[in-house]
This record gives sequence, structure tokens and C-alpha cells, in this order.
Amino acid sequence: MATLKEIQEAEVEELPVRTRVEAFFKGTDAIRLFAEEVMIPVLQGQLRLNDHERAVTGTYYRMYLYVQSLVKLNSRIHFQAAASAARTTFELLLDLKLLAEDTADSMPMTEKFHAFTEMDRFRVATQVVEYKNANPGSKIEDVHQRSLATKQGKQEAIDLLARKNWGNTKAGKPQKPKHWSGFNVKERAVRFGSKYEELYIESYPLLSWSVHAGPGSYAGLDENEIELCFGLSHSISQRCFLEATAITAEIMRINHAVEGFNDILESLRLVPGRVIVKEQARIIDEERIKNSSKENKP
Repeated sequence: MATLKEIQEAEVEELPVRTRVEAFFKGTDAIRLFAEEVMIPVLQGQLRLNDHERAVTGTYYRMYLYVQSLVKLNSRIHFQAAASAARTTFELLLDLKLLAEDTADSMPMTEKFHAFTEMDRFRVATQVVEYKNANPGSKIEDVHQRSLATKQGKQEAIDLLARKNWGNTKAGKPQKPKHWSGFNVKERAVRFGSKYEELYIESYPLLSWSVHAGPGSYAGLDENEIELCFGLSHSISQRCFLEATAITAEIMRINHAVEGFNDILESLRLVPGRVIVKEQARIIDEERIKNSSKENKP
């Protein structure tokens, strides 16, 4: 049987790429199962959520669904979808961390979170109506959008909402940011420290190449490198979803209701490592048996 010293000295890079990627996949599946069996039932059973709790649980549900998709797409041919999921789970984690800054006495992030939805839907509705007005022959159906965009007093209400949450531009017009927080992705990452900034600098461009048009996601990559990208996406999604689970559990008071909650999360974090160690031990044992057979040959 492989010794601890032998396993510690074994090089992870010597394992087949498929084996390493499979370890990350099993980690994703383990986290998904925990969320499915523990987190989601408890969250669904909570009634009369306030605005802050609705923002937190809604964000967590989105992340959970992405993790569900990652488990379903268990093949390297889905590396683009996996990268897209990882990018979004990273952004959603940053959203959760922003929401977690709110307190019972002050909830500016929660107010912005909900205000942005109303403001942005109005923006899109207005955009559709303006296009239809400029192109009356267009087959675009704008009944619902027109109802919203032309509602009496709605424009003024939206401008007031924007000023309240994000202030004015230098020109004195209501500030209408692209993200509800008013920060871009890099600013949000930097806000929470070097760990998140480094993830943004190192991996966010790679993930973004799989979202946007162009050859960036695949040009010059061989099968193994594409599979490694698939594994990286799983790794990032796991880390983000695990932290999101801890944040959500704290806000929704689940961590105090489930015995050993933090120990469970730590165990889930270590799943890929345990899979790799088990595989290394198997290879060492097989090699030992093989060498022993050679020595015993007459």
C-alpha cells in the first residue's frame, strides 16, 4: 500500500489530464448534491423574505442552477459552456459579497439591486419602442414594452430612482450604470482583496473568450489544453459556489441549524484533492506490484 511519503512526493502533473479534470468534476458534483439536499430545501421552506433575503436567495439560486448545468455537461466538448458558467458564478459571488455588506440598519446594496431591475427593464422597453417608432414597418411586437415605456410618470420615477441610488453624471443627468452596484467587474473584484483581483486578472479573460465571438477560446489549443480549460472552469465554479454557500448560509441562518456546517464545507472543498490522492496511491501500488512481479520472475 502506498505510503504518505510516496504520495507526497508524487507529481500531480504526471497524472493524465482526464484524471485531474475528473477530480474537479467530482468536486462539482459533491457540492451540487449538498446544495440540493441541504441548502435548497431549507431556503425554499423560508417564508416572508425581506428584500435583502430575496436578493441573496435569488442570486444563490442562479449559482446553484449553473452548478447543476456543469454537472450535466460532463464532457470537454462543453468547455465553452463551462467557461461561461464559471465566469457568471464568479460575478454572482461578487454580487453576494456586495449584498453581504448590508446590515439591518442600512441596506444600500439591496436597494440598488432591486432598483436596477426596474430601471433596466424600463431602459430596454424604451429602446424597443424607439426602434419601432423609427421603423414602423418592423415586425417587432412592442405592446408590452410600449405599455411600460409610455406609462404616465414612469420616466420621471425612473430618473428619481436612478438619482437616489447612483447620483448624477457630470452633465447633471441621472446616473444609469451597467451593473447594479455601479462598479465594473474589476472594481468589484478589487474591492474584496487580492484573492479576487488575482482571479479576475488571471482567469476572467480566459473565461470571457468563451462568451464572446472570435477564436480566443480555442485558437492554438490542443485537446489536452481544452480539457484543462474545462477543468479550470469547474475549479473556479466550485470555489465560488462554496463561498456563496457559506455567505448565504450565514445570512439565512442555515449554518447554525445544520450541525457541523463549516466542517462539511471544508470536506467538500477537499473532494478533488482526495480523488487525486486516491488515484496517485492506486498508480503507486500498481507500479509496486509490477516491479515485484519482475523481480520474482525466474
